[in-house]
Amino acid sequence: MTDGNWHRVAGRTQQRGFIDGALPMLVKRAVVAQAVLILAALWSYATWRVYSDKAETLESARHELRAVAAGMYVHLQAVLNDSLGAARTAAQAIDANGGLSEIPSQTAAQLLARELSSGEYVRGLFVLAPNKFVAAVRNREVQMLDAPPSWVQAAIDETRGVFIGKTIEDPIESSQRAFPIAVRTIDSSGATVWAGALLGVDALDQLYETMAIRGGALSVTSTAGDLLLRVPMPTMALKGQINVRNSDVYRGSVDLAEEGGFVESPSPFASGTWIYAIRRLGGYRLAVSASREKEVILQQWHDRTRGLTIVLAGISVLFIALTVLLRHFINRLEKANTNLGQLNAELESRVTARTTELQEANQQLALTNEELEAFTASASHDLRSPLGTIAGQAGLLRDDLGGVMTDVITQRIDRIQSNVTRSSEIIDGLLSLARVSRQELLNERVDISTLARNIVEDLRQQYPRHRVECLIESNLMVNADPRLMKSLLGNLLGNAWKYTSRTPHARVEVSCTQATGGIVFSVRDNGAGFDMSRSQRLFEPFQRLHSSAEFPGVGIGLAIVARIVRRYGGKITVDSEPGRGTIFRFTLPAAAVTNKE
Repeated sequence: MTDGNWHRVAGRTQQRGFIDGALPMLVKRAVVAQAVLILAALWSYATWRVYSDKAETLESARHELRAVAAGMYVHLQAVLNDSLGAARTAAQAIDANGGLSEIPSQTAAQLLARELSSGEYVRGLFVLAPNKFVAAVRNREVQMLDAPPSWVQAAIDETRGVFIGKTIEDPIESSQRAFPIAVRTIDSSGATVWAGALLGVDALDQLYETMAIRGGALSVTSTAGDLLLRVPMPTMALKGQINVRNSDVYRGSVDLAEEGGFVESPSPFASGTWIYAIRRLGGYRLAVSASREKEVILQQWHDRTRGLTIVLAGISVLFIALTVLLRHFINRLEKANTNLGQLNAELESRVTARTTELQEANQQLALTNEELEAFTASASHDLRSPLGTIAGQAGLLRDDLGGVMTDVITQRIDRIQSNVTRSSEIIDGLLSLARVSRQELLNERVDISTLARNIVEDLRQQYPRHRVECLIESNLMVNADPRLMKSLLGNLLGNAWKYTSRTPHARVEVSCTQATGGIVFSVRDNGAGFDMSRSQRLFEPFQRLHSSAEFPGVGIGLAIVARIVRRYGGKITVDSEPGRGTIFRFTLPAAAVTNKE
């Protein structure tokens, strides 16, 4: 072999050694980089999921608190209307008998006592003027003074129509508390007369104990910051008056809108930070709140986060161990001069193992979602059970009373059963609203026209006395989930049927038009309609533009409709005019709307 040939062979050998030495190093660096990236991605996703879960947990708690505050708001409004209505009736009877300044005090007291038929929470009724005060207490005691007592003296100088006093000693049980509430009236002579009631705090406590939230509290305060009622009642409140005007929760509630909202602040009566859902009774200068300690709300989230962290830590340790082991194998392959194909096969095997670990982590997250579904079902059952008990007890009470039933007792039992029914409807609505957002979508061909006709036929059978002319355009087709389409049309047509119930020659139309952005479906009726200036929150839960006395309902249907439309990437709008009807228009871009045949 010549010297030239020797140099060429030596050069090729040296070059090959460089490649064989550099390639395993590149592979090892790639393995480490891959491990770092996968672990970073895994922990980033887990961190995002943990914070999302926390936000969802807090949002769910806020929804629960808002629902309880809304129920307490409705109940307290009924209590105030009941008690002040009795006081007004007594004041009118006194005026009819000559007025407070002329009628004998004993006669005025008898007229007040006659109206003491409300619940046990009304401890007494009273009327007062600057120079006279008459009261009748439930135990038939009568108080007649030439001037109002100190606890109601401030009403004389009050310029507003409603007076809320601080808590005082209960006139029946000295160990208990009560608070006065009165309304300004004008008698036939033009003089100002205040008519009011003393409401027992302990009696109201018993009413609201059934609404109490586990680990939470319900309270009623005046706009002046006086604590009138709290369940559970703090020990300090049993000794006298409490004012929370200087507390963070009161200062935060001042900035809320008229319909109320949420405040997160330390509690004046307990440790830790609490979340408050607050509703104001504007006409009565009162506010109700449902609250719960934030840490108690987040306890289950902490438990889930701890479990997820342990799982991820185990996966990370295993992943790191496998990566170290992989590097060791690469080193052995490098020393043994194993070919690059075997090294790649080993790396591919490790990548497959990592993918399997990630799939197992995803399955764990799926199990967590199933647990949340089970919790929802359990919460529904736990809410329905006491409602069923209340309804059953009311029915048994009706049967037990039998022939001694009075109109007042009958009305109260009817009110209990109607409120139980309404609460059940609210629970069903909330569950339906939750399912719309979570259930897996089907993709089938749906004949909207046939579906609408079937729903109309069901409505005609359900309301045989309500005659409605229905015009449904033919061949309206979409590719969507038939369950969601049935819910969407059922709520819109049900609304149209309800709000045309008082309309002669009622008419409902279902049609579609071709617009720039695609096909626009519409459901039109000539029913009651409403003022568009009040429609800003129409598609939010529990937002109704008509009272339950006018048209029944709980305010969930349109919220369900809006969520279904949003799931298909669409938009829903409404146009209405009082007495001229309403038209809902919506699009379903993601439903792959087909052309009419």
